[in-house]
Amino acid sequence: MLIRMQFRKTKEGRFLSHLDLMHTWERVIRRSQLPLAFSQGFNPHPKINFASACAVGTTSDGEYMDMELTQELPLAEVQAALDRAMPPAFAVTAMKVVQGKVPSLMSIIERGRYQLWLEFIEPVSQAQLDEAIAQFWQREEIIVYRYKKNSKDKKPVNIRPGVYEMALNAQGCHATLEILVQSGNEGNIRPEEVAYGLMSTGMPAIQSIVRIHRLGLYLVGEQGRLVTPLDVV
Repeated sequence: MLIRMQFRKTKEGRFLSHLDLMHTWERVIRRSQLPLAFSQGFNPHPKINFASACAVGTTSDGEYMDMELTQELPLAEVQAALDRAMPPAFAVTAMKVVQGKVPSLMSIIERGRYQLWLEFIEPVSQAQLDEAIAQFWQREEIIVYRYKKNSKDKKPVNIRPGVYEMALNAQGCHATLEILVQSGNEGNIRPEEVAYGLMSTGMPAIQSIVRIHRLGLYLVGEQGRLVTPLDVV
């Protein structure tokens, strides 16, 4: 029995790395006493798989996990067993039984929606933010720098093609930024990169990014419509 779940990563769990998150979920399922399936071979692994990793410090309403059980159980019973074993770091919000063979979660994710809370050095106006966004869309390149793998050197990366939607709302010395960006195997745009990229198009300097929250992960369906991993099972 294969179950696909949507869950939250709460403020209590925001500092878990992706590896910590996977290990914590494995302990949760063991404590729940659900009949978790394991792979065959010399070193069996639990049959649980996750979608795109959620960065350390980021909370989320839209995390996804596939879990395989060795028995058929009512979903209400599965939910109740998990809730009893669940730490404050997570909360399951929806689940469905997967019918037939489906691609892995990691292979199907294409978009991520985020909300960021920004703090500025000085108060900003909505007009300043609107102009920065207008300039951002007019550019063909927005260059940020990332560390090369296993190196202290940095490389330039053009994030502009991977940003699809953006909205900024001024609130004195603060603003909320909501974005839709590329996510998944084809490449990831980090939400903080968009915030810093906006400073190159005229947005006032950020003092800090107070918080980052992932609103959801999506596939791109027919006519560009966004669908969740639960919509395709």
